[in-house]
Amino acid sequence: MRFRNVIAPLLALAALLFGASAVSINLENGAFRVSGWNAPSSPPSGDWSRILSVYTGAGNDLPAVLGSYSVEQGTLIFRPRYPVAAGVNYRVVFHRPGGAVIEKTLAGPPRAVNPVARVAAVYPTADVLPSNLLRFYIQFSEPMSRGEASARVHLLDAKGKPLPEVFLAAEELWDPAGTRLTMTLDPGRIKRGLTSNMALGAAIVEGRQYTLAIDKDWRDARGVAMVEGFRKSFRGAPADRTPPDPKTWRIALPPAGSRDPLTVSFGESLNYALLERMLRVSDISGKITIPPGETGWRFVPDAPWHRGEYRLMVDTAIEDLAGNRPGLPFDVDVFQNITEHISTTTVSLPFTIH
Repeated sequence: MRFRNVIAPLLALAALLFGASAVSINLENGAFRVSGWNAPSSPPSGDWSRILSVYTGAGNDLPAVLGSYSVEQGTLIFRPRYPVAAGVNYRVVFHRPGGAVIEKTLAGPPRAVNPVARVAAVYPTADVLPSNLLRFYIQFSEPMSRGEASARVHLLDAKGKPLPEVFLAAEELWDPAGTRLTMTLDPGRIKRGLTSNMALGAAIVEGRQYTLAIDKDWRDARGVAMVEGFRKSFRGAPADRTPPDPKTWRIALPPAGSRDPLTVSFGESLNYALLERMLRVSDISGKITIPPGETGWRFVPDAPWHRGEYRLMVDTAIEDLAGNRPGLPFDVDVFQNITEHISTTTVSLPFTIH
């Protein structure tokens, strides 16, 4: 008993003095993991960032990498908001509660040399676009590096000359996978009566030819340039200031007992990215496809259609290519009051399968 009374404090002291050596900090599958600590389910200090921080440089005044924390089977895990970059060293600082601070430098994946990334698609896909076009969506085949859009994406006139101040100068807007970039044309050049519009005019003029050019030198998340550049040519069309009206859409109905698609025709091109998530058929699951030109929408059910009543649910935040929404035009004269307001978040279009 006396031996136990002596050895127990010694073991506790050893754990305090040498416990830090049992902590393991690793980078696995793009996440930073701290094991050998038995992390509690919630941070002792109320904020995991006070316990674990990750930096991309050696300086103490640099901001920490943004991301999310979780505890899985006693291991504290930090997942960066953006993919770990190739060829970059990461400094991990672990403030163990009641113990010494542990720092470790971990290398990101090796910088690759083989180019694989390319532009998979640009939306809208039509070759005639309204002169008040609001957005381009650039879909890449691989996650891309950030902070390069302003230098790598150009709108060229018919002579191949880059047009100045076309895109909105703001933080790049990427999807979570880092493969789709939203490029917004400067609304100041679209809305009538604004300074940019009066000084520079619209970026796209009806009847003129343009090319959206994307440089080959744009590097992917591994730091490797693309396989090739990309060009999309199109012609400017009259401005579109008429909001889309779901009540005018044509719905082609499939027969009961089949898995034929339900097809919706809009009569105009709509925003591709929003079409993927702002239309749905109530109470039934299935797969969505959007035909070229983005003038329609197809829904194939997972199971055969049953006879009965259905509803096509349309989110009223759906937009056409000029940013017009149902009941709310985007390009409204700044001296004109908007008298129409959207009172609901969805529009329900009923249909019957026979």
